[in-house]
Amino acid sequence: MKVKLVTFAPHPNFGTCLQSYALNHVLRKMGHNVEFIYNRREVPPPTVGHYVRAAAKRVLRLFLSEDRMRRLKEKRNAAGGGAGNTVPPVLTLPDHRLLGLLSRCPGYKFFAKRWYYGNLQKRKVWKFTFCDGGFKMRRLFTHEDYRKMVADADLFVTGSDQIWNPFCGGYNPMMFLEFVTDGTKCVAYSSSISQPEIHPAVRDRMRAALGKFAHIAVREQRSVELLRDLLRRDDIRLVVDPTYLLSAEEWEAFGNRAEIEFPVPEKYIFCYFVGHKRADVYERMVQDVKRFAGIDSVITLECYDRRLTYGGGMTYRDAGPREWVWLLRHASYVCMDSFHATVFALKFQKEFVHAMKNDDAETGSQNTRMHDILSRYGILYKNYNDDGSTAWQQRIDYARLNPLIEVEIKDSMDYLKYEIEN
Repeated sequence: MKVKLVTFAPHPNFGTCLQSYALNHVLRKMGHNVEFIYNRREVPPPTVGHYVRAAAKRVLRLFLSEDRMRRLKEKRNAAGGGAGNTVPPVLTLPDHRLLGLLSRCPGYKFFAKRWYYGNLQKRKVWKFTFCDGGFKMRRLFTHEDYRKMVADADLFVTGSDQIWNPFCGGYNPMMFLEFVTDGTKCVAYSSSISQPEIHPAVRDRMRAALGKFAHIAVREQRSVELLRDLLRRDDIRLVVDPTYLLSAEEWEAFGNRAEIEFPVPEKYIFCYFVGHKRADVYERMVQDVKRFAGIDSVITLECYDRRLTYGGGMTYRDAGPREWVWLLRHASYVCMDSFHATVFALKFQKEFVHAMKNDDAETGSQNTRMHDILSRYGILYKNYNDDGSTAWQQRIDYARLNPLIEVEIKDSMDYLKYEIEN
């Protein structure tokens, strides 16, 4: 079948990058002709205010330390000036006709690579995405591109990650396949809302978009409940993230192609933090792990604020997806606020501790997915509460946990095949 895969395009959020790779890889192993389609509209387009704030930050950094900048941001958030929108933004399907014409010019790919992938970390992601990751990529520029895509496809699969979370970049009609009129061509595998409730501002639009899907499988139990209520359907299924579907041996072979530019210590704590609002909590967590595990070396990967360093260690600013997997695989202990880092720690049977990157009550908090996975496996004690508790030091009983995960993987793979065949 000609399958068009829709999820977040690979980028330096390594969990996002690897879930895209995993679902593409599994569908290709099934024998399908898979094409990854994207439009680079994963966040709202920048406004004049966005550029003004960015310029102001650059000026302030010339005169203020990073610690002072962080305190100013925390003070602004506490006053309600920077806590984010309480209503999710709604994106549109772009119609970039001029950019579509420019994309056919001989030098476009070279220019785009320089523009979007300006540092070594991003260039590794570019190489992985467009050269050696097994992706067949197509960017949609115009509304005519969407019409041609629909006519060409046998099936559209919306993939994993928080593509249905309207606070994760905004409500994106691309991720809900609003451009597809034939609902028999639409299925979802492990798509995530990652919210305790569906926001009223997008509820009706989400109902209209998802109502046409032939099959829907999501990543969290709460998402199952929300969609059953929204769509009045009892066929919404719970499945695992695509990264589960590859074996530990497959991921180890994947990571063995890493190119790490520094000597790696024999024992080290691996840190991967996607958020940075709670950097002070992360620092205390890492220091606690250093004392508990008796390990001094700390290697941190940051996908957004690459200036942050934890535990007096080093920040590896030039990692790509393969380096991320290799370093996590060989770590002695793992600290994270990331859903996918938790999945890989479980896959490689690592000891770890996780910190929530938001307060549960915060608008747009993404903690639902973490409460779901930790509670489902009976390891909620691995969440770091920053209250002096040492419950996180309890070891994981993988002899109990592994059979549960294997059953989930089998059921999820069977359902993915069912979605495609029916």
